[in-house]
Amino acid sequence: MSAGTAGLSPLGAPPARTLLRSPTALATALTVLFGLCVLTRLLAVAAGVNRYAAIDDFAEPVGPGSSGTLLSMAMSLVMTAMLPTAVVFIVWFHRVRVNAGVYARGAFRTGAGWAIGIWFVPVVGWTVLPCLIAAKVWATSAARLPGRAALTSPAPVFAWAGTFGAAMLASGGASWFAGRATSDDSLRDAVLLGVAADLLYAVAAVAAGLFVRRLSAMQSAG
Repeated sequence: MSAGTAGLSPLGAPPARTLLRSPTALATALTVLFGLCVLTRLLAVAAGVNRYAAIDDFAEPVGPGSSGTLLSMAMSLVMTAMLPTAVVFIVWFHRVRVNAGVYARGAFRTGAGWAIGIWFVPVVGWTVLPCLIAAKVWATSAARLPGRAALTSPAPVFAWAGTFGAAMLASGGASWFAGRATSDDSLRDAVLLGVAADLLYAVAAVAAGLFVRRLSAMQSAG
């Protein structure tokens, strides 16, 4: 078999262009899922405000209608929406990273698998590293569309990363204060910080939706 024929073997490496796959379907699914995330976070905000108003010497009766129970139910809905959203987002993130590697094969120092692996690295893997990869993917995708500055501005990348990072910090602070609350005032502070975190997560979901749709549109443009 000649070298030229061997290059066409099914066992050989496929041409780089065959790795390109449209992220549009995943982006559409994420738009719906991000909408559910916004809705559940707003429900959590309402439950948190109710909890804040009900705190009184830790003496509120415990039951189906108690503020603590309603807040727990709201957070259960948040998790129910968040888990599938995270899975689909990671699949989409890997998809656009693979596409970007085809557009500019020498632009990345790490393999496309890191678009999945980083999410298993605590703290920096949820904030800094995704932002760095997203910015590079955005830049390589935007390079295909010269002269279209309105579409290719990287603002959605930093809006998503910034609001998501701020939400994580607020959420971590709320958990820390709640675990150390010894009075009504300290518990109210923890609940109030939790409400702020939920609001930031809702904003981050909107920003993420814009980021996903804009980047998908860039990669789908001819």
